[in-house]
Amino acid sequence: MKRLHRALLFLSIALIVSISTLLVATAQSRYASSDTAIRTIINMQAIAWNQDNAQAWVQDFSEDADFINIIGTHFNGRVETQKRHAALFSGIFKNSHLEVEVWKVRQLGNKGSVAETVQTLRGYDALPPGIEPTEPGVLKTRMKYVFEKQGRDWKIVSAQNTAIHPKPPI
Repeated sequence: MKRLHRALLFLSIALIVSISTLLVATAQSRYASSDTAIRTIINMQAIAWNQDNAQAWVQDFSEDADFINIIGTHFNGRVETQKRHAALFSGIFKNSHLEVEVWKVRQLGNKGSVAETVQTLRGYDALPPGIEPTEPGVLKTRMKYVFEKQGRDWKIVSAQNTAIHPKPPI
């Protein structure tokens, strides 16, 4: 009888450990796939920028997303943000080249995430009023995105872009 109890106890512990391991692996896999999805969205935005395609640039914004640009102007919703970027892509940023480095994606539970990037822009014709190049011919910015899981898709619900000013002379 003691052997049977020991065997059942051992099997119970083994089952609990196996189920716990599976649950942790599933959760980590879900977060890893979320991280990958968010990084992909941001990389697709850079491709859209480099093609001067405002519609593709905003395609992963939620309908009611907030966007604040590098001079602090707020754009309410995907449509407003798209119109502003269409003007930029046909104006001062036409044929510019954007490189994006995603340096952090932080999960906020199952349905939220914050991504932080450094964006490097070259080949622009001019910069918005009050914005100086970070270095000659280069504008660097920090873009922070807030993502929300909506159904099966990650959507940008808020983004803010902040210019990185040149370092002061020493």
